Amino acid sequence: MSVASELIRSLGLIQEDLLHAAFEQLGEGVIVADKDGKLIFVNSAAATIHGVKALDVEPDEYTQTYHLLTPDGEPFPTEELPMTRAVTKGETVEDAHWLVKRPDGTVIDAVGTARPVLGEDGTQLGAVLTVSDRTEDFATQKALEDALKMKDTLLYEVNHRVKNNLAIVSALLRLQAKKLEGEDAKSVFGDLSARVGVLSDIHGRLYQTGGHTEIEVVSFLAEQAQANVQALAVEHDVALKVRAKGTAVMSVDRAVPIALAVNELILNSMKHAFAEVEEPAIFLTLEVSGSKLDIHYRDNGPGLPPSQTNSAKKGIGQALIMNLSTQGHATVEIGTDKKHGGYKAAFSFPLNLPEPPHPA
Repeated sequence: MSVASELIRSLGLIQEDLLHAAFEQLGEGVIVADKDGKLIFVNSAAATIHGVKALDVEPDEYTQTYHLLTPDGEPFPTEELPMTRAVTKGETVEDAHWLVKRPDGTVIDAVGTARPVLGEDGTQLGAVLTVSDRTEDFATQKALEDALKMKDTLLYEVNHRVKNNLAIVSALLRLQAKKLEGEDAKSVFGDLSARVGVLSDIHGRLYQTGGHTEIEVVSFLAEQAQANVQALAVEHDVALKVRAKGTAVMSVDRAVPIALAVNELILNSMKHAFAEVEEPAIFLTLEVSGSKLDIHYRDNGPGLPPSQTNSAKKGIGQALIMNLSTQGHATVEIGTDKKHGGYKAAFSFPLNLPEPPHPA
């Protein structure tokens, strides 16, 4: 052998040793297979992950030799293993997840990527699999998911209990109203019962939908109005005509004053609008238009006296409606409908409110 040939061979051995040492120093596992799928290299990190360092293992022996399981804990089908697919089909399989049951019984969550290794002419020479131990990551993720499930369960129960307790309070207020002699006192207790009932219904909706902080307000307001009219229309058979268009999901904090305001509108109509009306009716329009929710309400009663239209002197119902404009950045208009007569209220507010400033 010539000196040149010996030098080339020595350089090749040095490069091979260097590559071998470099792979051994990697924190990520590396497994290399030849073109037939036989394992020819397993670095220390891969051996640590699997608890096994076996060479000359062929594809149909991968699962049994390295104790590979699916994420569900079943034996991993050999033909679906990332390394098998890279060897036999030339596929690149990225971020695959499997379990490794080590000889000592511990189970590892492994995540890896397998790629075919191609020569300069495009011929497949083998395949390489890089793998890492992600057990802690998956354990943390599962703990977080379990905590979220527990939180959901607790909030679900809280909404259920709040709904029931508010329903009891509302019922007690109604009973107390029946025992009172003065009509004004009865009216006050009846109104309080209706307001508490609105809060109970909101928590009931949260309980039914499994939500905790947000509610679809358009359908809720439509159903709530129907329930309120049926409950309050004792002396009058009142027709409710609702037109709802679109959906709007918002926080409970924003939905509560809106629901209370609509409730107050209905209360006011029942108390003041229909004494001399043969066919009482309430018209409610709920419409999502772009990034705002428009609510239009009117009845077919006599309307507001001129002295009260947009007056600063308002009852509780009027005050709640005006407070909504402050809380929800709404524009509000109340008065008598010029076209149809009757009391009317219209308000519009943005669905996307600016974030409140954070304290310094």
